[in-house]
Amino acid sequence: MGLKRKNVRLRTFFIQYLLVLFAGFVLTVFVGIGLFSISLKTGFVLSVGDIETQIENQKAIILSADTVDARIIPKTCKYAVISPSGVFLSGNMTEKETAMAWRSIQNGSKISSSLLMSGINTKCYFPIERQNEICILEYTALSQFATESLRKHLPVPEVVFLFAVLAAFLTEIFLLSKLYGRRIGRKLLPLQNVTEKIQKKDLAFEIQYSGIKEIDAALLSLDSMKTELKRSLEKQWKIEQTRKIQISALAHDIKTPLTVVRGNAEMLHDTDQTEEQNEFTHYILKNTDQMEQYVQLLIDLSKAEAGYTLQLEVVNMRTFLKDLYMQINALASVKQLKVNFDEKDLPDTIKVDISLMQRAIINIVSNAVDYSPEHGVINFSVSAEQNKISFTITDNGKGFSPEDLKNAANQFYQGDSSRSSKSHYGMGLFITESIIKQHGGTLSITNSPVTGGGMVVIEI
Repeated sequence: MGLKRKNVRLRTFFIQYLLVLFAGFVLTVFVGIGLFSISLKTGFVLSVGDIETQIENQKAIILSADTVDARIIPKTCKYAVISPSGVFLSGNMTEKETAMAWRSIQNGSKISSSLLMSGINTKCYFPIERQNEICILEYTALSQFATESLRKHLPVPEVVFLFAVLAAFLTEIFLLSKLYGRRIGRKLLPLQNVTEKIQKKDLAFEIQYSGIKEIDAALLSLDSMKTELKRSLEKQWKIEQTRKIQISALAHDIKTPLTVVRGNAEMLHDTDQTEEQNEFTHYILKNTDQMEQYVQLLIDLSKAEAGYTLQLEVVNMRTFLKDLYMQINALASVKQLKVNFDEKDLPDTIKVDISLMQRAIINIVSNAVDYSPEHGVINFSVSAEQNKISFTITDNGKGFSPEDLKNAANQFYQGDSSRSSKSHYGMGLFITESIIKQHGGTLSITNSPVTGGGMVVIEI
């Protein structure tokens, strides 16, 4: 089967993602630079040149003032007034900052005209020589916000710009990752659908391709595997069906010679025999009974697997239960068990295959009898709700194990020897569930929270 459309490699898909990511980053940087430039032009942000211009404009006022105070200092600057020997006199700079500024000025070649930067602190100093004192103005070597509140609460604009670009880039990574994650998820969806269908043994489907070369190669392999698996399962199903037909035919064929054996053994049993001959005849009859049970079990298994032919009829509910109660009491009397019957909101009639439904219920009751201790109790309740009838059978034995709860209705499962019987060979609940399902009902197996024993609920 060929590919339905042109494929691209997975690496091309990721290269595209990286290119878009890089383009987005470049765009973010250019937008940031543009906004920063606009901020400078509109005066929202002051450059170093703007600050120096403010200082130059204020220099004459500072030189002619009687005293220097904060009112005549540019808002973007700090100041200190010192003596010619460097002794701090006044200002909003600390004495330590003033000493550092004075050392930087002294190291300069032209103190009166040069702007000196103090390295790591990125601070510049502008000295103004007054009569018998020097006024030092300190400002940052970076741009500043024109608004005082922004200068107080935010870093310098360059740092804000850097963090804004970083935040925008991280946001871009998140959004692009989400977008491309969804895209790659859609590309992987055909692969997920194929694996789910194969897991559910639904092999009647067509492969939908993703357009990614590596994924489509995997889909092609799965398509080939699906075809081979379908062919193998069909072959296995045909073999299994043939086997079931053969077993069913064999079981029916065996019944005839068994009937002959039983008839002759019964005739021998009625003749005059020695004690030893009578004992031999008894063995023949006993084992014939067992063989007939095995054959009947095989016939029942074949019917359960193939599906019973239901003969539904509307029957009086009271008549149906009366006959059922008689059979249950007969089973319980073998171990002298007490049976508690309970009825609630029952309809007048019920539409079922009488013999099959009674057989399904009796199978469960028979198991409950087997697993109950001598003189134990079995609770049998029938109730109706929202057009559904429930039959609940509870015993007071040791209950189902976790493995029993999972597998009890499977063919040939016998589980714990304390909750298994050689009379049904793991087929009782399997046959029961088959009958219930054909009636459109469900069978649930659990343990009673009251008695601790097994609890089986039939709902139809």
